[in-house]
Amino acid sequence: MSSYDEERGYDPAFEHGFDHDERGPTPPRRRSTRKPKRKRSVRDLRLPQGAERATSTTAFADPDLQGLYERGYFDTLLGEVKGGKEATVYLVAREGRRYAAKIYADIETRAFRDDAVYWNDVFIADRRTAKAMKNKTRAGRRAQQAIWVAREYAYLWRLVEAGLPVPRPAVGPEPSVYGAAGSVVLMEFVGEGDEPAPRLSDVRLDREEAADAYRQSAGILVRLAELGLVHGDFSTYNLLWHEGKVVLIDVPQMMELAVSRSARGLLERDVHTLVASFRRLRVQADPRALLAEALGAANASL
Repeated sequence: MSSYDEERGYDPAFEHGFDHDERGPTPPRRRSTRKPKRKRSVRDLRLPQGAERATSTTAFADPDLQGLYERGYFDTLLGEVKGGKEATVYLVAREGRRYAAKIYADIETRAFRDDAVYWNDVFIADRRTAKAMKNKTRAGRRAQQAIWVAREYAYLWRLVEAGLPVPRPAVGPEPSVYGAAGSVVLMEFVGEGDEPAPRLSDVRLDREEAADAYRQSAGILVRLAELGLVHGDFSTYNLLWHEGKVVLIDVPQMMELAVSRSARGLLERDVHTLVASFRRLRVQADPRALLAEALGAANASL
């Protein structure tokens, strides 16, 4: 059975491993009754000494992070990499190898104010779940976050398998496996030692480096279109610069060009945003030429 139904549209819940029976998607594990926090520090994640623990191996207050720890995906929490309104990224390790653990903020604190365009063409098979999401109930917001995290894993795996430069997920590729990760996206750490690779928006490059970074970035955008995908937020803020290579990050809002009515407009926006954001790096590019190339690649793949 396909995840795409010509009459109803694309159903990411099916592709990402959620049940379509009356039970709806499996919700994340129940959280504690503590006051929700938008941004959590390392101190918030670790259980304080003397705190009540569910088991002798319980080390973290976040149940999703604890679940990955118990299953052996990492053995050490090293520190915080980057904080934000939607998620905080932490540095963890397994036998010395570094990973990034992106933990989404508590669902009660997330606004979902600016992401309606990414959900317009998403079909949710379970009616109760769809209604709860539409009404923005607690259960609906939990389901929305679970699908959002599953989308990030699914698209990261898809891009890795297609050979694009993205962080390789550390969980999966089976949807049933990464579906149990809750609000945590565990993936390859892009950086040197404990230092994360900078975003292109934060670096100073000479003209030759900047021109090369643009060529790589534009190539990624066109390759996505060739795969029938649009990133939806393609700018130097979501592109890392590591050892002379561009790495794409933050992909849960990715959309299918052949299915979504919003995707064409998002592709045009991505092109203009990319070109505009590279002007700070003194790269002058023609958005019309890049859009024509991307659309040509997309049409050739249909």
